[in-house]
Amino acid sequence: MSVDRREFLKIGSFSGLGLLAGSTALGVVRSDAAPDSGKKAYVDRVAFDVWPNDVRLEPSPLENWPSPVFDDVTVDSILRALDVQQVAGYNIVDIAGFFATYSLPVDIRSAVDGDRQRRIDRIVNAAHDLGVKAIIFPAGVYSWGFDEIIRQNPGLQGSNRHAMCASREESFEWQKKVVDFALEFGVDGFHLESADQGRCSCPECEKTWPVNAAYHNYVTSRTATYVKSRKPDAFLSVILLNWGTWGQDFSDETKDELVDLSRHVSCIFDQGHRQPYVPKEKRKALVDRLHCRYGTSGGLWLYPPQRWPRLRWFLPYTQRTGNHIKGLYQDGGRGIMYYQGPVNNPGVEVNVAFGGRMMGDVARSVDDVLAQVLEYLYKPKTAGAHKTLVEMFRRAEESYFGQWDDARIEEAHHAPPPGELHATPLFGASPGPADYLSEPFLVTEGRAAYKSGLIACLKDVQKLDGQCNDDGRIKRIETCLINALGDLSTMAYGKGEGAVWNDSQVGRQF
Repeated sequence: MSVDRREFLKIGSFSGLGLLAGSTALGVVRSDAAPDSGKKAYVDRVAFDVWPNDVRLEPSPLENWPSPVFDDVTVDSILRALDVQQVAGYNIVDIAGFFATYSLPVDIRSAVDGDRQRRIDRIVNAAHDLGVKAIIFPAGVYSWGFDEIIRQNPGLQGSNRHAMCASREESFEWQKKVVDFALEFGVDGFHLESADQGRCSCPECEKTWPVNAAYHNYVTSRTATYVKSRKPDAFLSVILLNWGTWGQDFSDETKDELVDLSRHVSCIFDQGHRQPYVPKEKRKALVDRLHCRYGTSGGLWLYPPQRWPRLRWFLPYTQRTGNHIKGLYQDGGRGIMYYQGPVNNPGVEVNVAFGGRMMGDVARSVDDVLAQVLEYLYKPKTAGAHKTLVEMFRRAEESYFGQWDDARIEEAHHAPPPGELHATPLFGASPGPADYLSEPFLVTEGRAAYKSGLIACLKDVQKLDGQCNDDGRIKRIETCLINALGDLSTMAYGKGEGAVWNDSQVGRQF
């Protein structure tokens, strides 16, 4: 059911019921308006849908990631997510895969037939009707999406079969063709990403750009300049994935290249799949040098498990993202590209709504924003029900993340603990196992503690039955918790952890 924005505008406050200090109803931040001058708010509040089916309300159990399906369910799911995003105060939605998932056709235009055109128009028009900018990833910058074009035009290829050679002028002509085509769809800008598939390292490119950042700055700045020549008001975000090494600061040369690049784009996003490349203690110095805004992906996110039933997990992370959002703002960050997901999962819905609210007023406490979001979505009938609901969401988060040991995770992965957490393997052809419950994230003691926490959450949910006007959300949380507990017990059973899976030891004798 779509969020009723008119009802949202009318909703009252629980302040008279003596709830958490400062708890009030959500106040709408118009998505197409500048933030209230009295509030500390992020400028670029980006809802990062990623691929179209990452917010799909139904699983794609037999599809490898990313699913190329672009049907009416895909569109309806994106529109349902847009409802939540707009109410929460996001002002930009960022989506990949409008034209192709893996590779564009050589003529580019045949990527979009009449049905696909209709569906793309529905999404872009819906965003604009809500006052939200729609930016897209039509293809990468010189890579990701060009495989077939390179295959049929060998002169474009240098050392990397997935990336066009930057030393060849013909490559830029193809990049321009993609930009020109994408602009026909009325989008407001582009997500520019050049390094995901690496770069061309042919002798000529190596000689011209021996530093990777110089190469990526060149192709990205040139593309950005062309976009601006066609659409001067375009919003351009740059994604730094693969510009550096996780756990290491950027070199001085790389930072100089970023400063130059910042003259051409709107916001540079140091996403943080493991952690941002620029360490927390050094980011303010870089932010102060940039000519554009700087942002991250909020510090932590669960990548939507594409092949899983939408109610198989329940993992709020508002405390962690909230503290990251507040800290980044203090260091001058003004952009967040906050990962989205299927909003019929109640944990995902609250994470999404919380992120938008937190970005809209970072001076507020994390707890107050969480309480506000839950008040709006669940409409508890009493102060006691509201308090139980808030405590249950906090417990669900801490029961899981409180079992993490950063040193253990780093030793196992040879990299910092993830910003991007995968509940299950990203790639596959059938629903996968619950990796997020296994080592190195949880060990035996951690699984036992998490199970106890989920059981306590389930008891809270049962107390809340009938205590909220929640449109079925409480029942969906109950289903999520039961499924997560089942995954925990199954994993523990396979590992022989009787103390975790066989928590009863009481059997009836017949």
